[in-house]
Parts: sequence; C-alpha cells; structure tokens
Amino acid sequence: MNITTSTNRISILALATLLGLSVSACSDVGANGVQAKQQEQVQIARIPVATQTVVAGTITANFKTTATLEARDEADVTSKATGIIERILVEEGDYVEAGQVLAYMRDDEYQIQLAQASAELNSVKQELKRVKDMAERDMISADAYDKLRFQADLLKARYDMAALNLAETEIRAPISGYIAHRYVKPGNLVRQYEQNKLFHIVASDVLQGNVYLPERELQRVQVGQTAQLKLAALNNQVVEAKVARISPIIDTQSGTFKVVLHVENSDSQLKPGMFAHVHINYATRNSTVTVPRYAVQSLDNQYSVFTVDAQGIARKIDVQIGFEDETHLEITSGLNVGDTIVINGQANLKDAAPVEIVKSEHQS
Repeated sequence: MNITTSTNRISILALATLLGLSVSACSDVGANGVQAKQQEQVQIARIPVATQTVVAGTITANFKTTATLEARDEADVTSKATGIIERILVEEGDYVEAGQVLAYMRDDEYQIQLAQASAELNSVKQELKRVKDMAERDMISADAYDKLRFQADLLKARYDMAALNLAETEIRAPISGYIAHRYVKPGNLVRQYEQNKLFHIVASDVLQGNVYLPERELQRVQVGQTAQLKLAALNNQVVEAKVARISPIIDTQSGTFKVVLHVENSDSQLKPGMFAHVHINYATRNSTVTVPRYAVQSLDNQYSVFTVDAQGIARKIDVQIGFEDETHLEITSGLNVGDTIVINGQANLKDAAPVEIVKSEHQS
C-alpha cells in the first residue's frame, strides 16, 4: 500500500512539471510573435513626402538692387543778358523744343545800341570806300588807308556784339524736354550769366537709373546686359532697361562701383524721381538642371537634396549650385534630368529613410 501511494505521487509531480514546461513554452512563443509583429510594423513605417521630377529648364543669374530714375539730359536756363523779364511764354509741364523761345526781356536799350553801332559802321564803310578809291590813285598813303580799314573792322565787331546782345533778350530752351520748374516772373530783373535759374528743363524721352554694385560683381556685369525695373508708382509694372555705362573705378569708401542703366521712355509714362526695384540679368543658361529653392538644404556652404529611388528609399545627395534666381537654383553636379527629388517633408528625413510619396508635382 505504501509503495502504491508513493508511485502515484511521483506520477502526479511529473505531470505537473510537464504541464508547467508546456505553458512556459507557449508563453514564450506568444511573446516572441507579438514582438516580431511590432518590429515589422516599425520597419515598414514610412515618412510622407511630396516629390518632383527633375527637368531641364532655363535660368538667369541676376543681381537685385534699387535705383531712382533720373533724366539723362537736363538743363538750367540762365540769362545771357541783363534786363527786365517782359513776357513768359511757357509754364511748368509744357514740352519745348531746343531753341524755342521761353520768355522775352525788355529790349529797348539793346535796340538803341544796335542802331548806334549800325550807324557808326555804315559811316566808316562810306569813308573807307572813298579812301580806297583815292589809295588806288595814289592820292593817300597806304598807312592811312590801313588805319581806316582796321577801324571799320572794329566797328563791325561792335555791331555784331550789339546784335548778339539784342538776340539774347529772347530766352530760348537749350535742350528739348519738359519745363520742370519756372523760377522767374514777369517784371523780375535778371542779370547776365547770374547763377539764379530762370527755368529747369528735363528731357524724359530717355531716363537713366544709377545703381551701385559690390566690387565682386565687376567681372559679371557688361554693357548691353538687360535689366528689369519694377516701379511701385505704376502698380509694380515692369519695364526693360539696358546697362549703358560701367564705372572703371571702385569707390574706396563703400566698395562699390557705379552702373548706369538706359531706360527708354518714348511714351513719357515714366517720370524722373520714380523709385524702382532693379534686377540686372548677367547671363542665361538654357537646358540646364534646375530645382526649386525650397528643395535644397544648406549647411556651412554645403548644399544637398533628397532623392527617392524605385524602392521608396530617400537618399541624401550633395550637389553643387550654379545660377540662382528668385525661385530656382541651377544644379551643376549631383542630379540628372529624370531624378525624383523631395520638395516637401525633407526636414524630417535622414539618409536611407523609407518614404511614402503622398504628392508628386511637375516642375513648371
């Protein structure tokens, strides 16, 4: 009886041990399966991005600055005679041609001076004619005839000066253009070659803009290059200009050099004094690899983009940039036409990260 009881106890203990081992094994298998599923889910988690296919495009290198439009030709009108302004024929805003009369001065005194000089000259001419006949018949010395001839030349010069002074009482425009300012009024006394201005004339058919570029741009800018001027006064209208002149010297104080832009204004729509934002175009490259500026990351003058391969893996690619404009960069090495690049979402990317393309755009 005791032997039978002991045998039963041993059997029960063995069965319990076997059951315990089976349960433990099942628990380990279940835990490993859950962990494997979690790892699998972590491995296939992809970062959403927007992409774009690289195409060949056109890009123009330019430099941005500002300028104030100026009249290429302008002139202050001063008096070449002394007298009283009697009549004014033009007002501010009027267009005048070169040589057109702008005002008249009182000329009574100059008329008298001219008449006096004319009378004296005619008298000497008559005397010279009579003496010449006598000199031909040897009735007067050659010396007396020469003195009279020199006197006639002197009186002729006085007559010409009196005629010129009379003509200068008509104040004329030195250039064609618009009357920008009228400083004189009827009855004002003006003096010959006085610094006080009578009128200011601006020729606005051609304007110019003076811009100052940093010295590093000297090798890139050339006469004949184009520029665009955006004018706030005309609702940001853009007009074309050309580089007309380049200063050969660098200003030592500012480190800049002067560039003069030629702006056609045949319709007189532009006015001197208008403020403009200027884009000077250095050169244009066609059929080159261009990408949006926001697709390129930069750090310590090192530029990179993310590409996406056929397996949906992002690759960080170092690139070299060339020309730049407001929206695009030229890629001179690192990318080829047809590559797929990330244009949105790259801030969260690392090299070899799996991605999910949620939006694909075409470069314009």
